Amino acid sequence: MKNSKLLVMSAIITLSTIFFDKFKDYSNFKHGLGLPFKFLEYYDYNIPNNNLELFALNNITKISFRVDIFLFSILIVFLILKYSIKLYYKIIK
Repeated sequence: MKNSKLLVMSAIITLSTIFFDKFKDYSNFKHGLGLPFKFLEYYDYNIPNNNLELFALNNITKISFRVDIFLFSILIVFLILKYSIKLYYKIIK
């Protein structure tokens, strides 16, 4: 698999984790989402009922997107996928 396809898959996997991850409570006001590292932060005392409500118009101003942590998360997922594929092909042969 080419590295560019693998990089796109890593970005999609990392971005989709905000829909499956549970809110991590840093304090009563700050909450984090994302895997493997929390790259999306939500600032409010009340947590939305589901993760899709994060992108509602009244909640969009309460979100902080950490690009640096997001890119680092993509790198981690990319390396895991790359070496998992290499290991898979090594075991098959």
